[in-house]
Amino acid sequence: LSTAHSLVSTPSFMPVGTQATVKSLTPEEVSELGADIVLCNTYHLYLRPGADRVEEMGGLHRFMGWDGPILTDSGGFQVFSLAEQRTLSDDGVLFRSHVDGSRHLFTPELVVDVQEKLGADIIMCLDECAEPTDRAYNERALLRTHAWAERCRRAQKRADQALFGIVQGGVFGDLREQSARYLTTLDFPGYAIGGLSVGESKEQM
Repeated sequence: LSTAHSLVSTPSFMPVGTQATVKSLTPEEVSELGADIVLCNTYHLYLRPGADRVEEMGGLHRFMGWDGPILTDSGGFQVFSLAEQRTLSDDGVLFRSHVDGSRHLFTPELVVDVQEKLGADIIMCLDECAEPTDRAYNERALLRTHAWAERCRRAQKRADQALFGIVQGGVFGDLREQSARYLTTLDFPGYAIGGLSVGESKEQM
């Protein structure tokens, strides 16, 4: 996998550095363990210390002292896990911060803007992570995920970041295929398989 910072050998183990650090390890130790790429979390970095501050400090790579590739998720999973603190609409997701209770609206455009400021090599579209076994819910969520993917594609300004579409559809094979076929018409440079490890059994996964 070719990124703006270096190549990533696949399949790859990607350590999670949620808040711009892999807990208990220095960047040098992460590299020495053989990791090519690190994942950081848009939701947490948006709340603290904020995308503008990270951008002012030179982007995530300088901020966390890591010179390899970085992937940021959209923050969608974290927002959707706040079931009692968020409201969904076609515009985006209105939620309360788990830190201080403040209200925020994640739209596809904002999520792309935040990730562009963070400066990761691979960034993700905002998607709706539905309960995996509810077919009616997944059918509705798929339409929203696809509409949001279109908006993310239009919102992207930086050419040095790879924006990935995210395939959804729960445990339903036909919905998964429908999602994959639709997203490929938007010609993303890469695709993620979303909606896994959200309550389905290993067999269903």
